[in-house]
Amino acid sequence: MNSKTIKILIAILTIIAISIILIVILIPKKVENTPNEPSKYSEKATKILKDKDIFKEVDKLDYSKTLEVLLEENKFIDKYLDDYTKIDYKEIDDFSNTINTLLNKDYTYQEINYILNNYLSNIDILLNMKHINILEFKDITNFDINKLERYLKYNEDNDYDLKTVVTYVNIGLDLEGYSEYKTYTLEEAKDITILVNKYHKLPDDYEPDDLVSLSYNENYKLRKEAAEAFEKLTNAGILENVIFYPFSPYRSFATQNILYNRYKQVDGEKVADTYSARPGFSEHQLGLAVDVRSSNLSDNLTTEHYNWMLENSYKYGFIIRYPKGKQHITQYIEEPWHIRYLGTELATKVHDSGLTYDEYYDIYMENR
Repeated sequence: MNSKTIKILIAILTIIAISIILIVILIPKKVENTPNEPSKYSEKATKILKDKDIFKEVDKLDYSKTLEVLLEENKFIDKYLDDYTKIDYKEIDDFSNTINTLLNKDYTYQEINYILNNYLSNIDILLNMKHINILEFKDITNFDINKLERYLKYNEDNDYDLKTVVTYVNIGLDLEGYSEYKTYTLEEAKDITILVNKYHKLPDDYEPDDLVSLSYNENYKLRKEAAEAFEKLTNAGILENVIFYPFSPYRSFATQNILYNRYKQVDGEKVADTYSARPGFSEHQLGLAVDVRSSNLSDNLTTEHYNWMLENSYKYGFIIRYPKGKQHITQYIEEPWHIRYLGTELATKVHDSGLTYDEYYDIYMENR
């Protein structure tokens, strides 16, 4: 090989080497996310994911609006990545801070989704208190989040199951009787199913407009429907040799006021409150309640007659309103003689439930 050939070969090799160098320098490297591999997330969110070197990990998962919003608002906290991807997004003010606050309080994503789906309008209650197991209340139909702190306090002080705690607090048993109560309107007071107790008051001027006399005594009155049902009840008793008479049916606000003040003067307010309602809080003002006595007693039922009443009164629309063993709920001593008209259908349901009317009303009838 002569020198001329060698020079030509060297020149060719030099050109090839320069060309390779130029190709390496001038042709851009392939980027990780090419146009053929679009991100599920916004440009800003994608950049943050890449900067944190978690893009590939997140890209394998389903798209999460919650995660995207947290990233775009610079509220993303690394340790909550998995939770963010499982939390349902809600179009609410300050969503990101709300989620982070709940996560910082150790709420799980399951709890947060339950809260977002059920308590958005009351979420501040949970944001301003320590973590509670909100899912424990999930199947308690009469749970009212506005009373949450009262439930927790009552639960600490008493050995009841959670469902009972909720019902008792809703009734008002964590409060002193008469300290807080709802006052019905005159129209509401006409409802035959109305609940009257130390936490539900009738208007002072309420008087039923359909009172009729009982056959036993024309001065003894009940509302027409209740009076007719009471006659059927007494007749049913007679057929089974269970003879009882009414001795205290409808009482006006004024009459109840006189009675209560008399009892208070004799026994003191605390004791009087255990057996007599204050004016406006008596079922007798409804014209739907009547005290009955066995024919051989002055103001009570014999045990035999009481048991008959338990087993039969509901068939005619009445319940024993203050049964034995329920003083801690009704807030009155047992009154076997006090029956209350609700109508046959409702009285049967209350009887079959085994609950006091206070409990039944809260669980199945109270509107929240």
